[in-house]
Amino acid sequence: MKKLFFLAFLVFALFSCKKEPTTGDLLVSTEYAGVGEENVEVWLYESWDKLLDLEYIESQLSDEYGRVNFYNLEAGWYVVEAEKVKSYQFTIYAVDSVEIRAGRKTNKILIMVPVK
Repeated sequence: MKKLFFLAFLVFALFSCKKEPTTGDLLVSTEYAGVGEENVEVWLYESWDKLLDLEYIESQLSDEYGRVNFYNLEAGWYVVEAEKVKSYQFTIYAVDSVEIRAGRKTNKILIMVPVK
């Protein structure tokens, strides 16, 4: 009887333990001239070296409010790059690094600037 009670207690203890999250989410907001910019292509990289090699994890287009969500990212540092051709005359661009923390949603604002 004692063994059965101990086994039941052990099973209960193992399954009732709350596991700490190991991933986090990222919300990137792209802005140009103080307004959210839609249809900006946003790339997510594991590091600056991966950016230089153009080896991205994922890319998305921003929504009508200039937002892009990346989910279930391992905790650590990432690089975010964004670009949009505004007209045949110029392109807007931004790049920056961001830290993802486990169990949290990180917000990152990229201020787009014109480049030729």
